[in-house]
Amino acid sequence: MMIPVPRVRRVMKLEYLFFIVEDYIEGPTLAQVWSTYSLWQKIRVAFTLRSYIRQLRKLKAPRGAPPGPISNDGPRVCTSPLFGMLDLDQGPFASYADLASFFNEKAKLCYDYNNIPEDHPCRRQKFDDSEELVLSHQDLNPRNIIVGLDGTIWMIDWGWAGYFPPWFEYVAMKEKSLSEHYYQYWDLFIPFICGPHFEHEIWHLSMARGFS
Repeated sequence: MMIPVPRVRRVMKLEYLFFIVEDYIEGPTLAQVWSTYSLWQKIRVAFTLRSYIRQLRKLKAPRGAPPGPISNDGPRVCTSPLFGMLDLDQGPFASYADLASFFNEKAKLCYDYNNIPEDHPCRRQKFDDSEELVLSHQDLNPRNIIVGLDGTIWMIDWGWAGYFPPWFEYVAMKEKSLSEHYYQYWDLFIPFICGPHFEHEIWHLSMARGFS
């Protein structure tokens, strides 16, 4: 896999917190230089990130592995913007089916709260678990991308990474785009970088109030 990531030198634990010491990558974040880039430079960055995401999706969860962070100690708490902005941490989920049930229950809460009729088409839409779990970053935004002095695009801050459905990366990027500083054209590049998961985005928006 050819995704530039700072090398981890040391991991320290302090009670419930972990501190990771990594190589220092000299250069600005993409957030700092994005506004200075020409349209062509922005397109080149989008192509690079698209190749990174495609590589990540080749890393599929082993059969029976739970969603969320990679672990040898069983299921762990998952962090993702898809869990709503009030509490990004949910789980742990023992299986892919448990993750799907969690979202379907939140969707039902949302529809019940809004008095959506039982025969409404939206109630027939369920969490899409048709594809295998793949490695996802879950916090890919210009602040978490470093442009090295030689132009290399580095991906940092993997604290939310784990095995999730492929469409999670797209929706996570869209959710972060809504809450982040505005970066011209960034939102338009997301479908190109992650694939156009428009139906998943619409479904998530329709049920998101279930988290609050």
